[in-house]
Amino acid sequence: MEKIFTKKLSNIDIERRIVLSENLIKGFPRGHEAYLKFKDEDGKVWTFRCRVPPGGSSRPALSGDWFLFVRSKQLKVGDVIEIALDREKDRAGVEQFTIRLKPARWVSISRTTNLDDGIP
Repeated sequence: MEKIFTKKLSNIDIERRIVLSENLIKGFPRGHEAYLKFKDEDGKVWTFRCRVPPGGSSRPALSGDWFLFVRSKQLKVGDVIEIALDREKDRAGVEQFTIRLKPARWVSISRTTNLDDGIP
């Protein structure tokens, strides 16, 4: 498996669409869209709509079932996704992407009292 993209999720990624690196879909023509297959860590295959806007400044974005994926996995801002290209082909002979999640780690700091500081 070849890791090709890692992203810490933002509010826009969670609520609207996830913007990708252009490296993810090299050679994909601008102004076009495709439906790409992504297999998650549970083996479930998700189909995300990938659109590359016309013009040179916009980057490709995933939408469609992306929102179902976000809700199903209860993704939050700060979570990290990793996308890799799985060279093993599916039944139709198509290479699939894999998507892995790394939940954000929140560290809570609690106040502790040192018994030696004279505070009861």
